[in-house]
Amino acid sequence: MGFFRRWPEWIAPAVRVWSVLYGVLAAYWLTGGRAGFPIADLEGRPPGGAPVATAIAVLLLSGAVVAAVTVNSTSRPARAGLRFATATALLGTFGVALSAVGIVASGTVERPLALAGQLLALVGAGALFAAALAQARRSRSRCPRCGGPHPLSPHPDRPLVRRTSRPASRRCRLTASLVLLALVPWATVKVVWGLGGSALGVTAAEWHTTFEESSTSGLSRVLERAGLDITVLASLVGVILAVVLLSRPRLPRWLLLTPAVTGATSLTLYGVPLTIWGTVVLAGLVQPGGDPAPFTATGLAWMITFGGLAFTGLGAALAIGARSYHRRSRTVCAPAL
Repeated sequence: MGFFRRWPEWIAPAVRVWSVLYGVLAAYWLTGGRAGFPIADLEGRPPGGAPVATAIAVLLLSGAVVAAVTVNSTSRPARAGLRFATATALLGTFGVALSAVGIVASGTVERPLALAGQLLALVGAGALFAAALAQARRSRSRCPRCGGPHPLSPHPDRPLVRRTSRPASRRCRLTASLVLLALVPWATVKVVWGLGGSALGVTAAEWHTTFEESSTSGLSRVLERAGLDITVLASLVGVILAVVLLSRPRLPRWLLLTPAVTGATSLTLYGVPLTIWGTVVLAGLVQPGGDPAPFTATGLAWMITFGGLAFTGLGAALAIGARSYHRRSRTVCAPAL
């Protein structure tokens, strides 16, 4: 446990090791490799083709290089560079939360190499965030471990003490509640199909047919026969997590903040493009390609928009809850006995 309590001492070397590993992987993607590419369909094809894949690979490689160069400096450009590297690592986690739901829903890992790359990016994002936090604290001559007024932790092996917990502010809770309303249209459509009704021009029987033709786990099929959609249940878990973050939980910080930040990043990165695309199609600015069956073209555009809004809203609520909980539950170095 003492090793983890001394994290400001070893976080910079850990970031450099991660930068080398992830930099090699990003360089492989930049040269045309597609195994494990984080933003792609089941066949490994990225949206937008080779130009988009190259741009993403350049961004990820740049983040890894910048992280290795700036992690030991406390200058203002270095702090900005480390924040940039953290953002690129979060981009590399694209879809990891949805991948977890997909594993439960299908019973298989459809892109194991991509999942491994996403998890590597997630580890890097956590390490980079910690390094950036310690870096910012050192620049202000404060304790890199807790942010206290002492420059260095006087007792680095002592546990951190959590401040008195309190619920989030009323405005924070209201904002999170409002963005969670974005889940309602998407969840309503799924519930209507589960109850045997019709929505967006698709009957429950047609929707269940597409469900039966897909690869699904036994749990998903049992829930589907009971009229429950596993993605709706997964979103309910996310809502519960957001509510817990806004209350006064006494659980370990990492146990709440890790899934919250991961979910917020993955869901928002996935939901915003879907919302934009569905809105553009509904506005008649572009025509979708392919067969939308069992939907009509308009019905599919509405479903994409509803899904995008749901993912974005849930991601935003998790981000609000995580930020609030992080600020409210900061820990300080334990005093000497």
